[in-house]
Amino acid sequence: MEVIVGKFAGFCAGVKRAVDMTEEVVKNSKDIYCLGEVVHNRQIIDKLETEGLKIVYDIKDVPAGSKMIIRAHGESEVIYELAKQRNIEILDTTCGNVIAIHNKIKKARTDSFIIVIGEKNHPEVIGHIGFAGENYYVIENEDDILDAYMAFEETGLSKVYVVAQTTFSSKKFDILEKEIYTNFIEADVVVDKTICNSTEIRQAECARLAKTVDYMIVIGGEKSANSRKLAEVSKENCENTYFIQTVEGLKNINFDGSKKAGIMAGASTPDYIIEEVKKYLEEV
Repeated sequence: MEVIVGKFAGFCAGVKRAVDMTEEVVKNSKDIYCLGEVVHNRQIIDKLETEGLKIVYDIKDVPAGSKMIIRAHGESEVIYELAKQRNIEILDTTCGNVIAIHNKIKKARTDSFIIVIGEKNHPEVIGHIGFAGENYYVIENEDDILDAYMAFEETGLSKVYVVAQTTFSSKKFDILEKEIYTNFIEADVVVDKTICNSTEIRQAECARLAKTVDYMIVIGGEKSANSRKLAEVSKENCENTYFIQTVEGLKNINFDGSKKAGIMAGASTPDYIIEEVKKYLEEV
């Protein structure tokens, strides 16, 4: 079977930087803690834990005076303050695009109501609202817009500043943006589409590739937002779309009669997993 791998499949620059930095510090130090998973890929996390990385989900579980990694998704402002108070040394692997959004929010929060378009429970979004002060709202779907407007009205502010989770669906963002302009008609609304360029490129490539193949395989961690979005985009363009984490996810799929398969992978999927999937499909 012919197998086509997306040009932009696999690690993005931000994830590669975070993984490289973490591997280096784990190799050269002991008792390194990470507040949450540094990236959303189970295989990478398993490897790092084997090498000595200690993953915790509350900064209270990081001993005072120790070293702590801030993951690629970023953290809220209070985490940096707590780390300073407890003399915790920080290795910050936050993606540069995420840091840029934090800085934009801090600047806008002085006179604007902050709206973050994204998944409410995603660590990146939690980090963003941690810089927004008291006047903010997270919009994940159209049902949230009316509640967001009511929250905005209660603040007495006139300005609204809108940003996005970097890995959010570009198509869905555009829909929500229009609804925000429609519902916040009396407000001074500024929309900053902060979806990562890499995310948009991947989604566009995934859609194009999915239209040309019999089967589409999307590889990524189950917690990875950008990987799930790729699977959604693929499914819209290729009915035979499968979202897997490793090559094991292909073992029960019948590819009889298929001539061409496409592969896309999320931003936290290592190259070796992509190669294993490609090899398996070529041998079907």
